[in-house]
Formats: sequence, C-alpha cells, structure tokens
Amino acid sequence: MSEPKQYIDEGKISFGLLINWLLNWVKYLFSKWLQIGVGSLVILILILAVNYLKPKVYFSKISFVLETESSSSLGGISSLASVAGINLSSLADGNTLFQIDNIQELYRSESMIEKTLLESYSFDSGNQQLVERFTEVQKLEKDLVKEQIDLSEFSAIRNEFSRAQDSVLMEYTELIQEEFLHVAKPNRKTSILEVGFYSKDEELARAFNEIHVKNVNEFYLRTKSKKAALSVNMLSKQADSVKLELDKSLLLLAEIDERIPNPNPLYKTSQVPYQKAMIQMQANSAVYQEIVKQLEVAKITLRNNTPLIQVIDTPRYPLEHNRWSLFKTLVLGGIIGLALMLLYFTLKRMFSIAMKN
Repeated sequence: MSEPKQYIDEGKISFGLLINWLLNWVKYLFSKWLQIGVGSLVILILILAVNYLKPKVYFSKISFVLETESSSSLGGISSLASVAGINLSSLADGNTLFQIDNIQELYRSESMIEKTLLESYSFDSGNQQLVERFTEVQKLEKDLVKEQIDLSEFSAIRNEFSRAQDSVLMEYTELIQEEFLHVAKPNRKTSILEVGFYSKDEELARAFNEIHVKNVNEFYLRTKSKKAALSVNMLSKQADSVKLELDKSLLLLAEIDERIPNPNPLYKTSQVPYQKAMIQMQANSAVYQEIVKQLEVAKITLRNNTPLIQVIDTPRYPLEHNRWSLFKTLVLGGIIGLALMLLYFTLKRMFSIAMKN
C-alpha cells in the first residue's frame, strides 16, 4: 500500500489553480463588503479627526543662491598688475572662511538666533519684539513669572541683561535650534540654501524667517569683505596723506622758483634749494602713483570678494502648513482605510486556511 505524498506536486501548480485562488479570494472579500465598508469609513473618520484636531503649524521658507567664494579671479588685471609691479597675492582674499557648511552653522548659531529674537517686527496687532511674540505663541509666560522676568525688560541694552534674562534667551535659542529652525541644502551639487521656520503663528513664522535671514546675510557680507574693505580704507587714507605732501612740495618748488627766476649757472649753491624741492616733489609723486595703483587693485579685490546672495523664493501668505486639504484628506483617507481593511481580511483568510491545513 503506497504512502500518501507529503509534498506538493509542482506539476499541479498551474495558472488555472492561481486563477481559481484569486477568484475565491475576491468572492471572500465581496462577502465581507459591509465590514470592509464600515471599517474603511471608520478609518477615514479617524484620519479626518487627526488631521483637523492636530495643531496647525505654519512653515515659512526662503531659498537663495549663495556665492561662498570669489567666483571671478583677478586674471583680468593680472597683466596690468605684473607690469605695474603689484603683488596681487597680498591683496586677494583667498580664504575659505565661509564655505556653505559653515554658513549653515552660522544660521544655527546662538548669537544669530538671539539677535533675531531681540528684533522688533510690525505685526497686525502692533509693533512687538520676536521674543515676546514667541513667548506668547508657545505659552511660556508662566516660566518667565517663575524667573521674575517681564517681557518688556528685553527691550533694554543687551549688555545690561540680567543672569535670568540670559538664561531665558539661552533656553529659547536651544528650543528654536531643535524644533523650529530649518536650515538645509536641497542639492549638494548647487550653492542654493534653504532657511525656514515652523510656528503655530503664521505671522511669527514669516517674521522670524525674514529677519533671521537678513541678519545672517548682512553679517556674512560684512565679514566676508572685511579684509578687502580694510585694505581700501587704509590705502585711501595713505593716498590722501601723500597727496597732501605732494601739494606742499609743489607749492614749495614754485615759491623757490619765484624767488630766483633767472639763477646764474656759475653759482651752484643758489640752485641747491630748488633741486632739493624738485627731488622731494618727484619722490612724493612716485609714492602717490604707486599708492593709487594699489588702491585701484584693492577696490577691484573688494568688488570680487563681495559675495552674491540672490534670493529665489520668499514667504508669502498664506504660508504652508501641516494640515491636508479636505479633498486630499478624503481621497487619501479612503484609500488608506480600504487598503488596511483589505489587508486585514486577507491576512485573516490566510491564517484561517493555514490553521485548517
């Protein structure tokens, strides 16, 4: 007597069997249409409730192109500089102080965030400091009462802040860094930077974003071109000083020439004052010409080292927020509910068949 087979005959697994299994599965799901419909509707209602009961959080975003290094070299004036004997390396600012990664950290820095919090903005309700508005939106007044701090005290001079005020600003800064501030580079191959801010208050989200970007970009521009600007200022003062001395030497030479209009060539000593004045005038003239050359190159260097910050997108009302629209919620909620119910009854049927076998 032959023993029953303990394995599945692969030859019997055919396309027809697969079709038959699918038909049975579809019939089973159709037999559960009422439960599936009710379950999908319940899930849809839950998704609607979650979407509209959760706090609305607005997102303000500014994106811009950032030039982190001098894109144009001084090659255009290199030939002129070599002829004039000017050392461009002494004037060119070749440092990479502000790479794109460092700029992102600058936006997250405590000093920049603190500076933004202490700025004032004209809201619809009136002019108000951002630190005061942030406290109201996040409902942190009780914490300030415990510290015996009044919000109006933050309008004083920064150096006069108390220890408690410094502590509050530090806590606010850490909170913003962790939960509210968004700084990212969408594409690593480009120099486009994206800075955003999350808030339950639409006005605060836009105000903080705009002021923070303005403060950081101004600091970046000022610091990036600081060295070249110092060179221009120093050379300008030197040029003015030497020009003054050159004018004095020209005046002295003219006075000496007027005192002795027709000097006797046989008396050499009478020509010495004139020759000394001439040598002084020529020396001052040579120094002045050299400084003027250096000054022009320094001005070009300053223009080249002034980075480009071109804003691409700015925040506009209404701002983006975390809630779905009603149509999107209904469509996605219905799809998710139906998919979950189909998955539930499919797994239930498979488990039931496995238990029988």
